[in-house]
Amino acid sequence: MAGAQEKWYFTKDQLQNSPSRKCGLDADKELAYRQQAANLIQDMGQRLQVSQLCINTAIVYMHRFYAFHSFTQFHRNAIAAAALFLAAKVEEQPRKLEYVIKVAHVCLHRGEGVNALTSEQYQEQAQDLVFNENVLLQTLGFDVAIDHPHTHVVRTCHLVKAPKDLAQTSYFMASNSLHLTTMCLQYRPTVVACFCIHLASKWSNWQIPQSHEGRHWFSYVDRTVTTDLLEKLTAEFLHIFDKCPSRLKKKMMTMSNTTRRIRRTRGRSIHRSTGRRSTPWPTAMRSRNHSTKTPSTTTRWLCASYHPASTTTENRLQSLQRET
Repeated sequence: MAGAQEKWYFTKDQLQNSPSRKCGLDADKELAYRQQAANLIQDMGQRLQVSQLCINTAIVYMHRFYAFHSFTQFHRNAIAAAALFLAAKVEEQPRKLEYVIKVAHVCLHRGEGVNALTSEQYQEQAQDLVFNENVLLQTLGFDVAIDHPHTHVVRTCHLVKAPKDLAQTSYFMASNSLHLTTMCLQYRPTVVACFCIHLASKWSNWQIPQSHEGRHWFSYVDRTVTTDLLEKLTAEFLHIFDKCPSRLKKKMMTMSNTTRRIRRTRGRSIHRSTGRRSTPWPTAMRSRNHSTKTPSTTTRWLCASYHPASTTTENRLQSLQRET
């Protein structure tokens, strides 16, 4: 991976000594704050009708931001809104500042309507949002192009001829890993993609055969991945999922159903299961270990204009967790 991308990956020791930990937050509280911020981004994104890609990008921004800043200094709700506001621009789905503020207010104050926001409150929140967006951009160093594991999940499932349900579950797990864990701060997207497919395969008892060269499928996706690593990530994820609040689990199940509906409308033939299970992986499954995504027009404009002064799935998880 290019050196420029290495700065976004941290060791377990580095994450255990994060700015939030140094300010007195324990590990469970910090992870809970990350999950709450991701949940707010998901809620706001759906209300603003941006794509799941945009929502996922915003969640990565949030995770990266708190690798350098403490939750005690920047409130999770404020950074969540700023991350989504920025991600919408980067993914070329910009939303007006006014709409983002109003949607954030509705999400955070369920009993109140949009009209409950006074003019003074709106002006203050607008200034805070723009300020937080600037701080976020500085923290990211304008490195806003994100390579998500979802892309690798889709390609790999297609090439190994995975059944549709397994492909959909793997895709859902890629989003799940963003919401519930800090995997995006520890592992490349190719590694996370392998974990998602591995876990989905365990759920469905569907074994991906070795290639004609006698190699495991994941070695063609990322050469650093091993069976032991996949089992380790599975155990860690199930442990985190088991500790999640019930309301957050229900939220994730709702997102799973939404994701499946969207993917069905985009193409029903992408992940068709066939009788033949082996594929010419050596030529088809070699993937880069870094993103080749180039900055969009909106991203280049952003950099130029920046001014520093301005329930089935849950049951499967629980069952697998008991087996592990």
